[in-house]
Amino acid sequence: MKLKGWSALASVLLLTTVMSACGSNNNDGGNSAGTNNGAANNGAANAGTNDGAATNDGAATNDGATNAPAANDKEFTIRVGAWFLDERPYMVQFKKDVEEAYAKLYPKAKIQWDVVLGATYFDKLKAQFASGSAPDVIFYQGADIAASGNLADLSGEPWVNRLTDGAKKDMQTHSGGKTYGVPMGLSIGGGVWYNKKIFSDLSITPPKTAQELFDAADKIKASGKTPITLGFKDQWTAQMFFTNWLNSYTIDNPTLGKDVYDGKVKIADDATIQKVYTNFEQMKEKGYFNKNAISIDWPQSGQMFASGEAAMIVQGPWMPGANVDNITKGGFDKFDIGFFPLASDDGKVAMTLGSNEALGVNAKTELMQESKDLVNLITTSDIISPFMAGDGALTSFTDVSVTYADPAMNEVQAAVDGSTVLTSQFISYLPASAVTNMLDSLTKVVSGVKFNPGDLKAAQSSLEKDKATVVLPAE
Repeated sequence: MKLKGWSALASVLLLTTVMSACGSNNNDGGNSAGTNNGAANNGAANAGTNDGAATNDGAATNDGATNAPAANDKEFTIRVGAWFLDERPYMVQFKKDVEEAYAKLYPKAKIQWDVVLGATYFDKLKAQFASGSAPDVIFYQGADIAASGNLADLSGEPWVNRLTDGAKKDMQTHSGGKTYGVPMGLSIGGGVWYNKKIFSDLSITPPKTAQELFDAADKIKASGKTPITLGFKDQWTAQMFFTNWLNSYTIDNPTLGKDVYDGKVKIADDATIQKVYTNFEQMKEKGYFNKNAISIDWPQSGQMFASGEAAMIVQGPWMPGANVDNITKGGFDKFDIGFFPLASDDGKVAMTLGSNEALGVNAKTELMQESKDLVNLITTSDIISPFMAGDGALTSFTDVSVTYADPAMNEVQAAVDGSTVLTSQFISYLPASAVTNMLDSLTKVVSGVKFNPGDLKAAQSSLEKDKATVVLPAE
């Protein structure tokens, strides 16, 4: 894995794709990341409010915790805030494991899980920070929270030295050279998932260049299948596809985003950006997409893939679990899925990588040591490894391995290992309004309108108008 351009990924990778996904559907699969979504914000779509107090009356061995205090008889209730802890088996087991391990440290303590569905959680958390009523231990997303002053500095905690190189550079959990949160696993920004049976039947190997992707799509279309299913009614899916492909093309032009931000390059004039649009135009003209690509949403495109009608879908790491769920609910024939990243013309690949959920401690908690102890035990392998596996996340700790139910996740790891890994991307340098303009242009192309670089002038105008709203990635 070649590390390049480490900076604030969370606001783009997580909040734009992950949260949008969960908020748009109720099928978030085995990983659902989020309110992201069946998509990388874990299963908020199915998460109900669970604010009851769980009594820690079980005793479990916490063999991974270091510097843990001896058990004491202090009685207290510690609150843990989250937006994604629902009733999926691995989530239920996670809470049970945490409660039992914490009981070993504090037998008379109670953990109160303050779970609020989706984006509402973040609105509530903001208000709680302002009023001084936030939970003691906080699951969160967003680099802005790490830099807000609302979280305690955890740089001296024993688990910090166990973080992987990628996790140490995660901008959602680090700010100003300090560590404010635990990366609960690292997630990719997306890629291509494919039906292995269809590929095998047609003697297709995973494409390693853009042309090989087009060639594969030709064979699939000739067989009567839809090569790639899109659910562009959910705009975050369009953003995922576009940015993943653009990332690989910008390897040879790594300062493109900053150059556009600085005014050195105009969005409408850049050949690299135009290339991705013309790729989509070519795919549309050749009939590689489903005809209803802009009128169906992510769950519908997922069902189309699960049914075997389409051979490929561009989605995040939650796709293996979501596909199993779709097959079961739809009564479709089972098939294995594989993964490959979107490559440039010459086979170069860049992938985004960052934490999905982060875990921190309220800087104003009256239970500071107790909160740090809780966070510390959550980082132990017995507790966090099953969580990462269920989440479809790559490990963020050097001493924690993850065994996935679906071997396709091993292909994800291999893809990351063989790519240039980014934690910021071109759109990190654009205001939301400009990104929306660019996606509107993409939607037009996918609907059948010929690409016109002049259409991107709207994005340039939005950049110039709203430039002050951009929070630049760290250099």
